[in-house]
Amino acid sequence: MPRNRQQIPKAEREAALVDHAWELFAAQGYRGTSLAEVGRTAGVAANAVRWYFPTKDDLFAAAIDHHFTRVRERIEADEALAGDPRRELVALLVDLEPYRGLHREAYERIGDSEALAGTYSGIQEWLERRLLADITSGLPDGADVGLITDTAHVLFEGLLVSARRLDRPTAEVIQLLTEALTAAAAARCGAAG
Repeated sequence: MPRNRQQIPKAEREAALVDHAWELFAAQGYRGTSLAEVGRTAGVAANAVRWYFPTKDDLFAAAIDHHFTRVRERIEADEALAGDPRRELVALLVDLEPYRGLHREAYERIGDSEALAGTYSGIQEWLERRLLADITSGLPDGADVGLITDTAHVLFEGLLVSARRLDRPTAEVIQLLTEALTAAAAARCGAAG
């Protein structure tokens, strides 16, 4: 016999809503998905969805964060990738590539939604940590890590939201990025010295 909704723990109901929302957002985009539709798909009233997620942006942020977390955890647990920041970085960007449209919609809304801004910031921080872990050993003393991080941030935004398909594999783009940032940092330190 199925459990009564009141017997289902809140976290479990919330997780089910997020899973259904991710599927709908991935298939139909942000604009094509409504809270009512998420509720119908999950078997709850639209008002119940609003109890968990007061706005569509809150649900969108939770769905993106949940997907990102699943992909990140899978990558970090993969023995072939774990511990190699560049390979982890490339694997994550490749996995997120089919969802560039969703990331673009999230990016366009971050100014209006604290939830989306927080989620997007978390993704960017993970990407930047992996990049810095990859290139730190090649940076000269006194390198402007803040400038490197800011530059990487802009480039990662492009990789996450660009509508243009890359002409090259993501791994090749990341290799060029790391080599260019390391060389630029060395040149700036050499010019300052």
